[in-house]
Amino acid sequence: MVDINVQYRPNLKDKYCGKFVSCGEYPGHINLLNDLTIINKNQSVILKHNGELVGAVIRDTASKEVFHHFGIKMKLTIDAHYPIKRGKEHVGLGTIVGQGDRKNPLDSKIGKYAYKEKVVNHEAQRIIEDDGDTLAEWLYNNAKYHLPWAIVSYEQFREKCNLDKESMVGAIFCAKNYEAVGHRDNDWSEWAVGFCYDDPTSIEEGYFIYSEYGIAIEMTSNSL
Repeated sequence: MVDINVQYRPNLKDKYCGKFVSCGEYPGHINLLNDLTIINKNQSVILKHNGELVGAVIRDTASKEVFHHFGIKMKLTIDAHYPIKRGKEHVGLGTIVGQGDRKNPLDSKIGKYAYKEKVVNHEAQRIIEDDGDTLAEWLYNNAKYHLPWAIVSYEQFREKCNLDKESMVGAIFCAKNYEAVGHRDNDWSEWAVGFCYDDPTSIEEGYFIYSEYGIAIEMTSNSL
């Protein structure tokens, strides 16, 4: 792991909010290549601003067997759920689904994310729900080991809500060929932890763009 110091770039955060962006020439996208520092596929880094941690990426985080095990569960989760239709601030392309408890935004109902009832029977639903829990637990444990600072706000939230330590908080999201316009999330906790899976073992092209700090992380399979 290498520390990389980044600069706060509020001009980029505001400039590209609500727009599709890329690190190349693509129809309908704004090319950010000249604005960003690229974290390439061979780099595992911790991003810092004025000594404060603001992000990280870890490559090759799981063994081959574990990698494929949870990749299959992610595919199963995507196939079994209805795609999420997000609002104007999160316009996206591709598919994203949620599993678990929904929070209570103004335009949504409280409850669980829904399954496609025609293709999921009760036994399959039980298996899928267990899979979602094990995937969430695995992400949590990986982050707690590799990125312990990312778990602090999550634990504080769980303590405030008097939840036991066996309970996962909120929902897990899985996406397929997905991209969204630049946006700001308003989440329960300070950090989000994600895992990138692709089969075969390399993604053809894609970036996680963190315009607030002028960073684009080149996506690779088996990255946290």
